[in-house]
Formats: sequence, C-alpha cells, structure tokens
Amino acid sequence: MKILVLDDQQSARHALTSRLAAFPGAETFEASTLAEARAIVASRAIDLALIDLRLSEDPRDRDGLTLARELGERGEVTAVMVTGSNERGEVRAAMRYGVYDYVLKEDLSAELVTALVRDVREHRRRAREPQRLTPPPTAPDELVGASPAMVKLREVIRRVAPSSRPALVRGPTGAGKECVVAAIHRLSARPESPLVVVNCGAIPESLIESQLFGHEKGAFTGADRRHDGHFTTVGDGTLFLDEIAELPLQLQAKLLRVLESGRYTPLGATAERVFRGRVVAATHADLEERVAKGTFRQDLFYRLDVLVVRAPGLDDHPDDIPALAAHFAAESGRALRFSPEALDALRRRRWPGNVRELRNLVDRLAVFVDDDLITPEVLRLLAAGGQQASAARRPETLDAVLDAVLALDLPDKLEALKAGLVEEAMRRAGGNKSAAARSLGIHRKALDRMLDRLAGRGDLDE
Repeated sequence: MKILVLDDQQSARHALTSRLAAFPGAETFEASTLAEARAIVASRAIDLALIDLRLSEDPRDRDGLTLARELGERGEVTAVMVTGSNERGEVRAAMRYGVYDYVLKEDLSAELVTALVRDVREHRRRAREPQRLTPPPTAPDELVGASPAMVKLREVIRRVAPSSRPALVRGPTGAGKECVVAAIHRLSARPESPLVVVNCGAIPESLIESQLFGHEKGAFTGADRRHDGHFTTVGDGTLFLDEIAELPLQLQAKLLRVLESGRYTPLGATAERVFRGRVVAATHADLEERVAKGTFRQDLFYRLDVLVVRAPGLDDHPDDIPALAAHFAAESGRALRFSPEALDALRRRRWPGNVRELRNLVDRLAVFVDDDLITPEVLRLLAAGGQQASAARRPETLDAVLDAVLALDLPDKLEALKAGLVEEAMRRAGGNKSAAARSLGIHRKALDRMLDRLAGRGDLDE
C-alpha cells in the first residue's frame, strides 16, 4: 500500500512514517507543501493520503483541505485528515469532500495507525468488488414533508448514510430522531443487516456495560453463562445509541476506543473482538454544555460531532403539518379529514412535543371522535378536555379520574390529574413503561420516579 504523509512539520511526518513502517507492505512518501503532495499523487499510484489540515502557522492556510477536495473529486485516493481538536469546522468540510476518516494528532498511537490502515485497506478492497444490483428499499419513508427543512434533512442523510464513520443525530425531543436513524440505515451500504436500538438512558447503569459489550461466564456474580452484547449481535449493521448523553463516563471511554480502533473486550474476556458495524448516536441534550460540566467526554464529543444530522423541530417546518396529519391518520386506520380551518389552526399552534405531539393528537382524534371531518371546534373540545368532541365515550378510567379531580382542592387536583394521566398511559401501553413514557412525552427515568412516588402515596397500583 502506497501512503502519502502531508505535514509541514518534519517531526510530525517522521513520527507518522515510523509508525507506518511497522505495517507490512506499506510504502510511504512525505510532503511538506501542497505542491509537493500534488507532484507525488501525479507520479505515484497513492492508495492512502494522511493529510494535515493546515500546512503553516497561518490560520487562513487551508492547503490540506484543498488537497482533500481534489482527491475527493478524483475518487482514486482514500484521504484521512490528521488534525487538532479545535478544527471541527474544517473537519466537517473535509468529510463533505469525501474524506474517509479523521484522526487527532494527540491520538496517533501505533495501535490506532495500524487499525486505521487495516480499515482503509479493507474499505478499498470492498470498493473494487463487483457491486450487487439491488432494488431500492421498499420500507415506508417516515420522513414525511416537502418543506425546505425536510428537503435539507434528506440531503444530509443521503450524504451521511453511505459512510461507515460514526454519525450523530441531534434535535429536540419528539422531532423524529429515530426515523432519521432508520433512514440512514436504509440508505447505508448494508440495509439488510441488523439495526439494533439501545436507549442508553433506559438501561440501569449496572447492566449497560454487559448489554453493550457482552460478558464471559463468571465475569461477575450471576453471570452463569456467556452473553454476546450489542456490539457483537449487530454484526456489520447499525448500532443506534439513543440518548448517548446518558451513557456513564467510564463507558464513554470504552465507546471511544471502539470508535477509534474498531475493537472491544467483553467483561471477563482476555481476547479482543473486532467491531464491524457502524455506530449512530442521538441526543436532545446540549452536549457542549455536558462537556463543560464534565459529564460527557470532550474527545468522544469531537469524535461524534463531525457527521451531524439535525432533525428539525415541528415549529421549524409547520407547512408539513397537513402531510404529517394525513400520514398519522392513515396509520391509525381512520379516514380522518381535516378542514382548511383546522389545518390553519394546527399550523399556528406551538408544538413543544414536535412531531410526536402531533402524532399523539391524531391518535386521540382517531379514538375519541365519531365524525371523520376534523374542524377547529373538534380540536378545541378535545384540547379543553371537558365535553367529549363527539358521542364516542371515554374509557371508564378517564371518566373516573375527571370526576375525582373536580371534587378535590386545587393542589390535590393537579396531583390527581398527574396520577390519572400516568395510570391511563400505562393502561394503554399494556404496562410497557417505555411506550407509556413516549405517549406522555417524558423520559423513561422520569416515569419510573413518578410511578415510585405515586405507588408510595397509594395513588397507583402496579
């Protein structure tokens, strides 16, 4: 494998070439300027280019980025950026040019360089193999809407999906981040492989390491048999780490090592395993704030915050509400029709719960109204929670809650209403706490706390 090392600092070039020398079959070529790098690429069949972003002390110097763009346009050389941690804007630009990966200079260990070269060699081998012609995926597209925000979202997904690099989906609660991840997986190189979903905030801290990495028999008390974790069972598919901000710090370090080296060690094991899949993470949390507070590792944040997909809140694309409402009505099995005035009312409304809140509203309409025509009056009656929007009857549990609430003093009314909502959500979800939490628009841990508190007061029988 012929490897170009482009860096203006001689010591940095020599340090990198010395690590590459340990890789069998590696032939390295050094360059300190853009002109030298261009000459080497023109005269040699370079396979891999390790490119420093800036080739001088001048902060305006973008020669490394220029070479990355040129190599991306030619498509013959696999480019990897070698960068400092404060250059994320340039790294994002490089990834858009088709750069395969990026490495922080401070992390350039012999282990990482070896894993990187091995990964690139495998990537180039797969690229030379004849491609199977497969029909486009037929799974339904949950990304409903034709607004500029949704057009931009689909374009970003289209660019991010083919990569094998980690990706981060950001956006407010209820914006449809799960649908974004599903779309990334459908458009990936291996849509037939598993998509494994892990909610990092819903698994107890004592269990999540075993759930992710697996364990050997006898690794801890109660480990009476070997268990393969999600990093194993996902194979070469997509591992979706939802609520990544809730991952404990010690596991953030283990995740970072997987992302950098492609290897992990189950609990109690002595031999490493190779991770062949892709990690896509999601969060509604402010990761920059978490980094500042020390609850989220800065190096992991920099590793994830490159291929970023932002799911817009519903208030950012209200013109998609008619299409979304029709989509959710079709899913409910009701032929609901919305009058123009009702759609205008929905567009003007604020949506703190985003698309999830709209879905819940349509689900309630499908259950509680008899007439398929939805008017502003129907919406007002449903929102008021007083007279029923149609002759359809509420579940008896909800009638009983409302009767009890009206007979109480104000402070107790609020608590009783909260208890009733929780009870109704749990009933509809068949006791599934995760589903109940989603319908309430709260986190699973928050629901657990509410259930514990209400059970302690005798308001809720579990």
